[in-house]
Amino acid sequence: MINKGDTPHQRLAILKLLLIWEGRLNRARLMELFHLGSNSASVWIREFRELNPEWLVWDTKTRSYHATLSAYKAWRTADPRRLNEAAFLRQYLAMVGLPHASSGVAPGEGGVLAAFPDLSTPTPQHFATLSEAIRLRRAVQLTYRSMQNPEPHLLVISPHNLIRAGRRWHVRAFCDTRQGFRDYALGRMVEVQLLQASASRGEEDDTAWLASVPVRLVAHPKLSPGQEALIRFEYFGNTAARVETCRGALVSYFIQDARAATDVSKQLPPDYQLAVANLDEVKPWLFPS
Repeated sequence: MINKGDTPHQRLAILKLLLIWEGRLNRARLMELFHLGSNSASVWIREFRELNPEWLVWDTKTRSYHATLSAYKAWRTADPRRLNEAAFLRQYLAMVGLPHASSGVAPGEGGVLAAFPDLSTPTPQHFATLSEAIRLRRAVQLTYRSMQNPEPHLLVISPHNLIRAGRRWHVRAFCDTRQGFRDYALGRMVEVQLLQASASRGEEDDTAWLASVPVRLVAHPKLSPGQEALIRFEYFGNTAARVETCRGALVSYFIQDARAATDVSKQLPPDYQLAVANLDEVKPWLFPS
């Protein structure tokens, strides 16, 4: 949450996000989001208008300043290939929240909602203990359950990063018990205990974590020409492909989330509308099938 003591530069960045993603600025919205008084909200908007007079036009019906075409043109000029757009959207959603579209959202309180509930929310104490271990570079003792070994069993791990992959949380860690870097789902942890022992390995030792792997996504070759053109429009900015660089350890998660086919003879539309074009380059980083 942004507080009232932030600098003018930070306030202007905040208002730019709101204007671009909501299409308008008004005092009531600023007062709601940042717990401002009416006068402070007016000052924020006045500062923004003075620096960006061509970006705003007053609408008497909504009693709001609406974004002009000049605002969106300037936004696009600053990022012509839309490389940073996803990051800006994440910043906006972190600022305004993204509630689940459940029956608990009253009419008029939604607008921007998440379609799916979080099916595997981590236990706060487990999350905090792992975060502390990462900060202090300490080892952790886990009581864990897995598909290979569903019964609770003990492991000693050295965690280095918490990762949200899809709707699940994992911790990337070196397993002292199995002598290798692995991912552990937080939802499968029974107990988490911070140990006094230092971490035996860190992310600087994790080859798969440090590897940068390009993943080239294309439209699935089994799509019709019209469908292929649509996919290029939706995902690739009307170009033939899109290349995303992933950490080697996260490649499989990215491909799963994108629902991109790695075997176009078996993974077919409409379930798979994208495909991985550089499979030979990506295959060493995929989960064992």
